[in-house]
Amino acid sequence: MEKPLIAGMLIIIVFLILTPCFIWINNRFNNYDEFDELEEGALVKLEMKKQLFQELYRWIKENNLDAKQIQDKLMVTPRKSADIIYQRIDKFTIDSLTSLVLRAGKAVTISIHDK
Repeated sequence: MEKPLIAGMLIIIVFLILTPCFIWINNRFNNYDEFDELEEGALVKLEMKKQLFQELYRWIKENNLDAKQIQDKLMVTPRKSADIIYQRIDKFTIDSLTSLVLRAGKAVTISIHDK
C-alpha cells in the first residue's frame, strides 16, 4: 500500500473512533435541561444567594475596594476574594454569603409569607 492511502485510512479510522467520543463529551457537559428541572426550593435558594451576593458586590463597588482590601475587610483568602470579584456565586453557600454581608456591616433579614 502506498503511504497516502495508509494515512487516509488512518485518518478515517481515528475520525470514526473520536466522533462519538466528542459527541458524548458535548452532551455530557452541556446539558442545559438540568436548569429546567430545578425544583422550587432550589430556585428560592438561588434567589437568596443572588440577593446576598448583589448586596455584597454593591458594598464593594460603593467603597471602591480592590482585592487586597476585600481580603482584609471581609477576612477571606485571596481565592475567595477572586471569587467575589469575578462573581462566582456557585462557590458560596447562603451561610457564607450571609457571614460576608454581615462582615461588610450590613444587616440581613428574611421574610417568610404564604404563597
